[in-house]
Amino acid sequence: MLPISKMELVVFAVVLILPALLRGGFLSGTGINDCMEILADCGEMKCLLEGSGNFSDFDPHSCTFICEGRPWPPLPRGICSEGGINCSTSVREGLSNWHYKLEHALHEVLTKK
Repeated sequence: MLPISKMELVVFAVVLILPALLRGGFLSGTGINDCMEILADCGEMKCLLEGSGNFSDFDPHSCTFICEGRPWPPLPRGICSEGGINCSTSVREGLSNWHYKLEHALHEVLTKK
């Protein structure tokens, strides 16, 4: 096994651990905030793609995005649970996948000739 120098250990700490600590994401249970941030990004893209204006909020009871105009697009199946969003690992992963698909769709719309 190769010995690790003190300098390599410091670089490892600064590059990998410090950013997580500064964001507050290191062992702090920020999953709910992650879901809300992803959800807000998805709402902005979905409202624009649907022609409903800017994203304002989301309604967890009807499981829809609230946009400035109508229609209010629904959230994907499995995201909402009774009374809100259960930000489990699978929900967070589903939101991340949907976020990627919306980014791709928005890119397609913006690059159409």
